[in-house]
Amino acid sequence: MSLHFAFVLTTKATLPVLPYRQVGSAARARRRYREHKLVHLASVRHPLVMHGVSTLAEGSLERGGTFWSAQNLGLEPAPMFIGADLGKNAEFGGKGGGVVLLWFRSDLRLDDNPALSAALEEGSSVLPVYCFDPRQFGKTSFGFEKTGRYRARFLIESVADLRNALKKKGNNLLIRIGKPEEVLPDLCRKYEIKKVLFHQEVTFEELECEEAVTRRLEEMKIEVRPFWTNTLYAVEDLPFPVEETPDVYTEYRLAVEQKSRVRDPLSAPEEVRAIPRRVDYGTVPSLQELGLGDIPKSSEHGHMNATSSNIHNFRGGESEAQKRLAQYVQEAKLALTAGGDVERAAAHLGADFSCKISPWLALGCVSPRRIFGEIRDQALNGSDGVQKSTTFFELVWRDFFRLITYKYSTSRLRKSEKAAGMPNRAPVAAAAS
Repeated sequence: MSLHFAFVLTTKATLPVLPYRQVGSAARARRRYREHKLVHLASVRHPLVMHGVSTLAEGSLERGGTFWSAQNLGLEPAPMFIGADLGKNAEFGGKGGGVVLLWFRSDLRLDDNPALSAALEEGSSVLPVYCFDPRQFGKTSFGFEKTGRYRARFLIESVADLRNALKKKGNNLLIRIGKPEEVLPDLCRKYEIKKVLFHQEVTFEELECEEAVTRRLEEMKIEVRPFWTNTLYAVEDLPFPVEETPDVYTEYRLAVEQKSRVRDPLSAPEEVRAIPRRVDYGTVPSLQELGLGDIPKSSEHGHMNATSSNIHNFRGGESEAQKRLAQYVQEAKLALTAGGDVERAAAHLGADFSCKISPWLALGCVSPRRIFGEIRDQALNGSDGVQKSTTFFELVWRDFFRLITYKYSTSRLRKSEKAAGMPNRAPVAAAAS
């Protein structure tokens, strides 16, 4: 079957539409061709050439009847829109069909992201969304800023990096400034979404927000499912319910080391299927748009220069996190080669690495089990010595603090809901893949 295209010169429907067709079948094109010509049915004087079209782009075209940006299709010269129609019997990808909205929070990565993997498995396409919640940029009850300008800049960089990564996979990141419990229902109505997946957080305010989102979406008969994605151990692999996490670290550590295992990280998807319609993805906000103002120059306030040797040149995003992890693994390899004794050298791995990677861990630009896996497989060649490294112990500590925070945040949420006369709907820690 040939792919049939409509070459649209403008968004104005009143102008003529010139039909084009692709030479060759879709199946052959996906498997073999690197360059495909779209030939005008009436004349071959103005062919369009499609370079290296991804399986995602062609698969999306097969679903038919929609308009796709020429940039996503790799077309030259680039018309504003290319339409495709293969008839009404084309099958959708994914098991469940339909569009899945993926709400990104502190999981700003494509690698080892169970929520993303589930969205791709269950939906025909994915609408990735990030909300800059104004409440995160306000002040506490004591008058302190919740998010300073340096941290906000790091967050903005991380969100921008995620958007770029999604574009490379054939999708985009929809960005809004607003409360998620208001933004997400509006998007679900606009794009006829019936399923929303998201990464579950652990603090009281974050749980309160996701509970508000869940209530509103369930009132709209939309399926909502959280995922636990930012700890070394999956919650279903713990030897106790999350709500019964030991309050003493030593008790916790001994239990998980004896009875739990660290799962292998998931690979980043090759493609992230985009929603088959035009979408206003918005723009990455500036510090001013978040109400924070510019970062002052160091010289104006007597601060140390940002290029000083004792200050890390932090830049947010998954790509930067991967670079730092790769650099650390390489340094570890060299150290182990010089040391000789793998187990002894492993104990010294990561003495200062946790400080260097923690900003990216905090925003989910890299996962704990990816760090664990890279050290084990790349630096230590699969040795169990990784569990004697400083990095491993720091990651276990981090898990403990997150679980304890979740334990008491959910308890507080239940009490606040009871006091407000609301049904007891405090979240239960979601399973991870």
